[in-house]
Amino acid sequence: MYTIAQQPGPVVGLKYRPSLAPGRDDNVDFYNEFYRPVPREFSAANQEVLRQALLSVPAPRCIVEIGVQRNPLPESSTGILLAHKPGDCLYIGVDIEDKSHLDNASRRIHTLKMDSADRGRVYRQMEAGGAKTIDFLFIDGWHSVNQCLADWQYVERLAPDGVVVMHDTNVHPGPVAVFEAIDEALFIKAKYCTEGPDWGISVVRRRAVAGEGRV
Repeated sequence: MYTIAQQPGPVVGLKYRPSLAPGRDDNVDFYNEFYRPVPREFSAANQEVLRQALLSVPAPRCIVEIGVQRNPLPESSTGILLAHKPGDCLYIGVDIEDKSHLDNASRRIHTLKMDSADRGRVYRQMEAGGAKTIDFLFIDGWHSVNQCLADWQYVERLAPDGVVVMHDTNVHPGPVAVFEAIDEALFIKAKYCTEGPDWGISVVRRRAVAGEGRV
């Protein structure tokens, strides 16, 4: 689908820095020649993959979601994360649009209107909520290679048993390129919903390291 170049320069958790240049622009969200009609942006199958991935994390203490409530709340990734997070789990939603209607301090739900590349601001929100690491990271923001690379770097704060879920890993350039570059020596990665009219979703888990535990 894409010709992915392996550029030098370290990125946490990746084998190489992926790029579609010079043939394509690494700042483009989507190339229309790969479009297939999709009846629902975040399909029922996507919802179930996300739900099971979250439920597989034992007592998550911090969830970070990049790209907040793109669909009606019950059918959105945000709705699933908020419905299934433990009451004491900190949720931080990051979006370039205002999603403050979701904010609920008593439920430890906070949204930030910002460019997700500003990781320092998210980390400060985590620290204010008493969270040192991210237990569950969901990436569904701008789908260019460069933006997905920036979003992937939140993995530097991923808990030892943390999970990353990425949406749109079937055809969008950023998720496709970043998924291919993930280092299998460090992570177990799997694609789901790859058949039929679906944007696709992937689940990435750290490989166990002897003696490593939660902090």
